[in-house]
Amino acid sequence: MIAEWLFFLYVLICLLIFNMIHLSNLLYVDMPNEEPMTVTSSFAQTSLFIIGIGVVCFLYMRYLRGSKAYKRSKAVIWGSLFACHALASGFYLLMRHGLIWNQQEAMELLLSTVISFVLTIQAVMQYVANK
Repeated sequence: MIAEWLFFLYVLICLLIFNMIHLSNLLYVDMPNEEPMTVTSSFAQTSLFIIGIGVVCFLYMRYLRGSKAYKRSKAVIWGSLFACHALASGFYLLMRHGLIWNQQEAMELLLSTVISFVLTIQAVMQYVANK
């Protein structure tokens, strides 16, 4: 049980950092002499990290053990986390659409949004299955 909460905390911190980086890029990069922050040094490394976290979370939610009430509460917690992240990533993607920016950032945001929506759907399906 402690490992589950540590895993949740790790994913939460990763998503918060990802969102803070993109929020700061949205707010501060439009000022003169500002350079955008990146999540990692390479696009491939960031993409693999996003996909890896997504696969691990998908498998975790898919094969969650415990009582029905426990599974439902976990589905609500994880679903809320990924729904908020999907909305935030989609918002950053839409807000940055008209601005001049690199395609790697757009692909990171799009990948993050799609994976978060898939994980949200997975959480909703787990909630309904354990009702």
